[in-house]
Amino acid sequence: MSRRKFSASALGLALASAGAPALPPCFGRAAPAQEARPAPTPGPSKVFREARAVNDTATPDPGAFEFELGGFAYHVNANGNGRRTKGRKVRGFNLRLDRGESVNQLFYSEFEGDLLLLLHTTIADIGLGFVTRLEQPSMRGLWRQRIPARDVGNPLRAGWDLYVTGEGFVGMIDLRTGEYAWQHDDLEVEHGAEPKPLHTFDAPELDGDAVLFRERPVYNPRRTLVIEKKSGKIIRVE
Repeated sequence: MSRRKFSASALGLALASAGAPALPPCFGRAAPAQEARPAPTPGPSKVFREARAVNDTATPDPGAFEFELGGFAYHVNANGNGRRTKGRKVRGFNLRLDRGESVNQLFYSEFEGDLLLLLHTTIADIGLGFVTRLEQPSMRGLWRQRIPARDVGNPLRAGWDLYVTGEGFVGMIDLRTGEYAWQHDDLEVEHGAEPKPLHTFDAPELDGDAVLFRERPVYNPRRTLVIEKKSGKIIRVE
């Protein structure tokens, strides 16, 4: 399956085969392109850090991920089983992956004393992702939200807003509830001559009341999707 032909419908089929619920679509149209602006200086935000990959097998895929946060040491297996350790105290947990799903990258952060995880996963050779919030100290899952696209990018967190991206997808998750405040999932679909489809993105950037989603440098010309950060309204593509 080519990158251009992959769509939310293909993702839905993969998740359906794994027994996962599909997310409702939210369609957005971009305004005509304008002259690009220089990148703004990033404002204060909580940064997701990447966990260390651990590979105890002969396969190239990592078997587990490890990181430290808040005085605890965490070990998460690729199958979603994990443990949190502090001294001699150990608490197990499970991220409840879907059938056939495995973790190939893990990012972590803290929110209101709880643990936030953003995971890059694979089902049937399709790259997916989701965000989950785990209550501390119980490690109980408060919510889990899918990023309904492949090639999930690095997120941006500002307060309780989490901006996420994927192939042809951008959205903002409210970290208090785990729900999307807004999303656009048809950015890679042709809509006539203009605007041309958008693909995958670098980490989002804040610019006043807007959030900027810049295409990765592999695309020429490289464009920026400008969105009103609270309402999710597309302002323009530049």
